[in-house]
Amino acid sequence: MCRYADFRRTLAALLLVFGLLFTLCPPVAAAPSHQALPPPGPLPLGPLQGPLVLPQPSQPFAPPVVPIPSGPLSRDPLLPPPIAQGTAQTGVPTADPVTQALIPLREAYLLLLDEYIDPLLPGNLVNAAQQRLTELLAERGVTAPEPSAFGSTPPVVERASNWQWLTARIRAIATQYADKVSAQDLAHAAIAAMANSVDDSHTQFLSPKEYEEHVAWSRGQMRYAGVGMRLRGPEPTIAYIFPNSPAANAGLQVGDVLVAVNDQSVAGLKLDEIVTRVRGPEGTAVKLRVRRPATGQEQEFTLVRAQVNVPFVESRVEGEVGYVALRGFPEPSVVDSVERAVTSLQNQGVRGLVLDLRGNSGGRLDVGTQLLSRFVSDGVVYQMVDRQGRGRTERLRGASPILTVPLAVLVDEGTASMAELFAATIQERGAGRIIGTPTAGSVSASVVIPLSDGSALQMTVERLLTGNGRVLDKVGVVPDETVALSIADVQAGRDPQLTAAVSYLRLAANPYANPVAEVASR
Repeated sequence: MCRYADFRRTLAALLLVFGLLFTLCPPVAAAPSHQALPPPGPLPLGPLQGPLVLPQPSQPFAPPVVPIPSGPLSRDPLLPPPIAQGTAQTGVPTADPVTQALIPLREAYLLLLDEYIDPLLPGNLVNAAQQRLTELLAERGVTAPEPSAFGSTPPVVERASNWQWLTARIRAIATQYADKVSAQDLAHAAIAAMANSVDDSHTQFLSPKEYEEHVAWSRGQMRYAGVGMRLRGPEPTIAYIFPNSPAANAGLQVGDVLVAVNDQSVAGLKLDEIVTRVRGPEGTAVKLRVRRPATGQEQEFTLVRAQVNVPFVESRVEGEVGYVALRGFPEPSVVDSVERAVTSLQNQGVRGLVLDLRGNSGGRLDVGTQLLSRFVSDGVVYQMVDRQGRGRTERLRGASPILTVPLAVLVDEGTASMAELFAATIQERGAGRIIGTPTAGSVSASVVIPLSDGSALQMTVERLLTGNGRVLDKVGVVPDETVALSIADVQAGRDPQLTAAVSYLRLAANPYANPVAEVASR
């Protein structure tokens, strides 16, 4: 599941992705491929997760998005063809900073108009961009020129005149307020606003830094400079601490509530905003103030940020039940890792298996499909519908299920994209019981397309349905058994969702057991 345009112009690789999530190909020219994108991951204090990926699927998808389509817009006198990096050193004049900043904006504008799953009106995209530019200038303490200063607003259906109107506005702002905002900031703000205007969790702008992290995630390099903990909202509570991380070594505990970062209160901030404050360059210090729920006392900790390695697959034995946690579907090695973990647990004599997909923001469609072949038999696993309304189905062939014990799958609101499709397939095939809370409802086939300045655009290019034709996007997977996990549970060290899964598996393995006695025995 990929979703960005040219990170390097030579890297024309696109990958289909679902949910908040992504995966990307290595730095080699490649044809676009399928992948599932995950929605913005809510918890980890690490790189952007999910929806980023890359290898070739069984049915390659190659929309004509690179190079940028030709047409009236390509003859826009305001925007000459892209100039190669480094031309300044060769003595060839380079374009001015504003023109350079407009190049990725033009790429994104055309991609949204020509490749997004639903036809979009140029005027609506430009209106969203100009509104965001006004907000950005207000944030910088200046008043933006009135839109009327650039002439009357063009008809919403005219792409060339709308583009010229927007570029005139950006040029004027960049010239007048060069000391307040850069041309690149203006262009990136405009791209983000156009992407956000379609109200689609799989359509978004990625900054160069976010795209770089996406690429690393898609290669299975789930590393970042931070403190090694996950947060859960709405009150920012530590839900998990990675072993041997700065957070673990400093004495932070699961259930601690984050109150301030570097003496600045985090009250009212979104989780991703808090994550941004906690993360930073390796070797730098960050001060965290937390409240211990047991005592109500606040404590301060100073941590030195370090590289944190986050394993995609973890496994252990829970009494008589095996437990496997899967955090994403970034690349094919996770299939082997899950298979080895399941086989090892079954060889130890477990009577059931818990597959934990909570917080799993998705990944590559081909990787998720390959893993499904270890859990279900041959048959349809998903359906796709493109911009022209053409449908197709993807079937498993030669599946080799490895489970010999009952299965329970844990999901929550952080389960997105490929993880949702995986859970839905298990549910539709009757291969296991889904336990937890409704999933994110972020399931579409998206592409991540690198733009010429190192940023990227993720956008939906196909609708994705389950094998039975069920819509998951904006709906999610409803568990067979709904069990909530509250902040109070986290603070008390309880996991009622896992408890419910273990209870179900014990009963499934021994249907004649007394359920009351089973629960009491825990």
